[in-house]
Amino acid sequence: MGGEQTGHGVTGREWRVRGRPRGRPPRITRPAIADAALAVGFDNLTLATVADRLQVAHSALYRHVADREELVMVAIDRAVAAASWPEPAGEWRPDLEAQAAAVWRVLERHPGLVKEFLRLTRFPEEVMRRFGASVRSLIGYGFTAENAFLAVDTVFDLTIDVFSRGRQLDAPAGRGIVRDNTADAWAEAVGAEVAPIMRRALTDPAATWFDRKLELVLDGVAASLAPRSG
Repeated sequence: MGGEQTGHGVTGREWRVRGRPRGRPPRITRPAIADAALAVGFDNLTLATVADRLQVAHSALYRHVADREELVMVAIDRAVAAASWPEPAGEWRPDLEAQAAAVWRVLERHPGLVKEFLRLTRFPEEVMRRFGASVRSLIGYGFTAENAFLAVDTVFDLTIDVFSRGRQLDAPAGRGIVRDNTADAWAEAVGAEVAPIMRRALTDPAATWFDRKLELVLDGVAASLAPRSG
């Protein structure tokens, strides 16, 4: 009644409707789905767009991912696993700086990832592994487990927050973008003495102020959390 079934639970009728020859549909796996999701991009990510990319019926994906959130998690896992992560530098501070820079590059390489990450109700496995590896690295430098956790958590949170705020400021607003359209209002709100600094903060690349904020945080880690030498 519903048409003959292929090996992936897709009817022959569905297969023909999608404009492809009859027969067994292409084999799909979670890694293939993840690669297709990254190719589609997080801003356009749906089960339908990934199915189109893989040239399979929409329903075929449900054997591998339960819903869109799991699709997002699979894609983020793939992005994190494929990223270039720094080797230990032999000192905790350069290591944390390099880890933060690597996180920033992942977010920059995959537009829309940070927005999707902040919406998740669960954490992707590779994100948790990377976080754990960074914490263990600091423990290896003599940090207590709690201080290592606090340092890494603070640095990663700072990286994600500053990157996300930068993307928010770059969003379209009227005839321009948010950062340009709000510069005058911010300048008036903070007063004449601070206004030039506020304007510079709005016009400089987000990475410029991130570097300064990261230095401030790492100074705090050095003063309060890092092991004392000697």
